Amino acid sequence: MMRACPQPIVAAVDGVCAGAGAILAMSSDLRLGTARSKTAFLFNRVGLAGCDMGACAMLPRIVGQGRASELLYTGRSLGGEEGERWGWLNRLCPPEEVLAQAQALALELAEGPSFANGITKTMLHQEWAMTIEQAIEAEAQAQAICMLTEDFSRAYHAFAAKQKPRFEGN
Repeated sequence: MMRACPQPIVAAVDGVCAGAGAILAMSSDLRLGTARSKTAFLFNRVGLAGCDMGACAMLPRIVGQGRASELLYTGRSLGGEEGERWGWLNRLCPPEEVLAQAQALALELAEGPSFANGITKTMLHQEWAMTIEQAIEAEAQAQAICMLTEDFSRAYHAFAAKQKPRFEGN
């Protein structure tokens, strides 16, 4: 459901994020964390395959095949600084600021062009199974749809007037 909803989801990770919690963070569109964050996919440590809840589909796309393999085969923890280097975390924040920064990012996205962001999220998901030629065509069609919205019209006129657009989601 997290991948299917049109709104971008921002996760704040501070401390241990393991098992199903790691899957929830992985299913989010953006992840902010702290240096003390520790993320682990522990299924292997209890005799289960690492392929639970979409991990083998999503994790390689976030951190790469080799890194995902290491995490899923070993169940080892991925620290915050390493997680940021690997692309697991979008940014590191001080522990006392991680939630506020995640909320500020979510608010920034919510104030943006919500229809266009929903299309972006849909295309990010759908293009996993497309060739580059199919993706380019699908993106051209998606942009044409977005150009029919009032948000695009408002943004165009604001740009021409050198003003900031006010998006309303239509």
